[in-house]
Amino acid sequence: MARNAMKNGWITDQHGSWAMGFAPLIFGLVLAQRHWLHLALVGAWTFGFFFFAVAEKWLKFRFKPRYRPALITYLVLTNVFCLILLIGAPHLAWWGLVFAPLVALSFHRAWQKRERELTSRLVAIAAAALILPVAVNLPTKLPWFAEGGVSLHAWFFTALLSLYFATTVPLVKTLIRESGSKAWFIGSVTTHLLAFGIVAVLGWIGYVSWLHVIVWFALVIRAYALPVIAQRRGKRFSPRKIGRLEIVFSIAIFATLPFNSPF
Repeated sequence: MARNAMKNGWITDQHGSWAMGFAPLIFGLVLAQRHWLHLALVGAWTFGFFFFAVAEKWLKFRFKPRYRPALITYLVLTNVFCLILLIGAPHLAWWGLVFAPLVALSFHRAWQKRERELTSRLVAIAAAALILPVAVNLPTKLPWFAEGGVSLHAWFFTALLSLYFATTVPLVKTLIRESGSKAWFIGSVTTHLLAFGIVAVLGWIGYVSWLHVIVWFALVIRAYALPVIAQRRGKRFSPRKIGRLEIVFSIAIFATLPFNSPF
């Protein structure tokens, strides 16, 4: 049943997208002041997540009919919850200035069958991460760009999560599509080292804990070790195993985030 659901677009087959799609939402809800409209936000984002996944496939494979039921269902449900949000919190409409170009670019990339390229993935990560400040912005009744619309703490969390998810893109490339590529391997390790350096500086000035810095150091080791192990054993890691491992590291990253605001 699960395989048929994936085949027809009801469930995404991108195992790593679950953490990327919902972790920012969860942390946005943790940081935000409680509001009943957060229930509508969860509904809109969840069905929007499924709609985005199937819409990419629908565009990539030139409107295959098998994707149509899931596409229409998720589109209707997403619009219902978005309508509730816009009625109850009309200031959220300002987020359209941010999300519209990101979604349009992602769909354009899917149409070109380039949705798995580095830039396409980074655009998707940016869009996913931004649900965190949306959740924080919802109860404020202010546009996101107004003073007090989104806290600095929320933006800081968004930046950290974006940095983490961005490093997973070159890593996964070295394990699947670009397995064995020295250029991608060097690029992935270098990216992780740069990210670790940024987090280490944040730890030095007291913006994150040293436990969080240690997790990032473990990510550097992961970026080096996994491709080497795969090459030595002569067998790639399956997407499912990679996704499960990412969940473990995601939990470690999220558990050590600075919930006590450094600002």
